[in-house]
Amino acid sequence: MMSLLSVTVKKARFVGVQASQFNTYVTLKLQNVKSTTVTVKGATPCWEQDFLFETNDINTGLLIEVWNKGMLWDRGVGYHYLPLHTVNFAAEEGNGQWLSLDAELVMRDGEVVGTKNPTGHTLLVDYRFELPF
Repeated sequence: MMSLLSVTVKKARFVGVQASQFNTYVTLKLQNVKSTTVTVKGATPCWEQDFLFETNDINTGLLIEVWNKGMLWDRGVGYHYLPLHTVNFAAEEGNGQWLSLDAELVMRDGEVVGTKNPTGHTLLVDYRFELPF
């Protein structure tokens, strides 16, 4: 059965950073689909961007990555892995949840299965499966 995963990337709180040095964006990866927010400056960026993903595999997860845009290359700020079986069905967007961002990905057989080593940074994200019509 195909399900629609609705994700709203709201805002972030970065700890111990100089705001002027932060220019961040968020990428969402589910299976072979990748979506990216706009880039926002500061230590408390606000995106308020909505994304929809179609999936029929509840045993996978959504990888959320926060990146700091650099002159030559972008640097990973933190990662969060959201297993889809933990996502609820809901009719409308909620207030979201503050997700802890970790410094490292946990891999198994070339697939991301989680994250580890908290950075102290957090990301406010609302996520739900759309109720079927």
